[in-house]
Amino acid sequence: MKILFQSRLDLFDKKGGDTVQILETKKSLDDLGVNVDINCSLNTNVSAYDIVHVFNLDWVSEPYLQIKNAKAQGKKVVLSPIHHSLAEFEIYERLNRWGLSKIGNLIIPSQPARDVAKNLFKGVIYHKKLYPALMQLALGIRNEQKRAVALSDYVLVQTDLEALDLKNDYKTNDFRWKKVINGINPTKFSEAQDVVKEKIILSVGRIEPRKNQINTALAFLDARNKGEFKDYKMVFIGWFNHHHPTYSRKFKSIIDKKPFFEYLGFVEQERLCALYHESQIFCVPSWFETTGLVFLEAAICGIPSLVASGDRSREYLNDNAIYCDPSSVISISNSLIKAQLPTVQKNFPEFIKKTYTWENCAKQTIEVYKEILRTK
Repeated sequence: MKILFQSRLDLFDKKGGDTVQILETKKSLDDLGVNVDINCSLNTNVSAYDIVHVFNLDWVSEPYLQIKNAKAQGKKVVLSPIHHSLAEFEIYERLNRWGLSKIGNLIIPSQPARDVAKNLFKGVIYHKKLYPALMQLALGIRNEQKRAVALSDYVLVQTDLEALDLKNDYKTNDFRWKKVINGINPTKFSEAQDVVKEKIILSVGRIEPRKNQINTALAFLDARNKGEFKDYKMVFIGWFNHHHPTYSRKFKSIIDKKPFFEYLGFVEQERLCALYHESQIFCVPSWFETTGLVFLEAAICGIPSLVASGDRSREYLNDNAIYCDPSSVISISNSLIKAQLPTVQKNFPEFIKKTYTWENCAKQTIEVYKEILRTK
């Protein structure tokens, strides 16, 4: 079986969570005997492949053209949209914009139009992306996305809610879908024995509005003002997202010169694992996520309590976390206070190791490939 993976043109120039998902899925499929290539061009000759598997749907301009190219050559197409609820994203855009992004919202009030404008700007900087951005402008971003879903022979979602979001956002039930779990690598993350827990609340993620570090820090301050966490420190890990300088400056102004805050920047995996092992609470109340795999990493490393947000994270974590409203400092603060009692059930780390792995992701994906190839 030969499979071609396709995604945005800058997949390896601007790495993100989708890059990790694609590379880990490819590696696991290769290990199971499936031959996978990656080629993100828009007009690839796909004659040598049994299936073209396209990743990404939101905020990018390439997937529709890649799917259209594959279908024109008579190939079966699988789409992994990595889709976020448009309704939730619009709430985030309305309530949590900073600096130039806030001004941009006032100039271009339509969220789809803003997405197209961003893609056109990216096309000016990264010339290969200009043509798909212009096509998106001509066809309309929502029309392209709806057509991409409709043209695909199978849509692979990471949660049941993602399938519901696709149906609601594009007003269609006309697609076949299956939930294929996202995974972590259990060999990279595991619980350490005989590690003394320290009074640390850990937050991991790029410093940016979506990851919500400002509200997280303010919530910790609020909890301290209520007499909680007097001996604790809150530790932040992650690069600053330089596309959000106003947010970065505000975050720095909150945590600077306060001994109970610590910012470590990017840390290597060995140090990250050690911090997972040492911490009492893991808190990342993002505005939106597809699954929130960092919580699985934290739980498998033995962090006793998780503070999360959103129903998509809940689909993976169930009753092993406290859930909060990311827009409310008080909600996050109250959740942190509740998380002083352990939330992670004893058997959950072992369940993660058996369930949420890239190997299982690959096995579930292969079953879809086989089903498609049986269907003429």
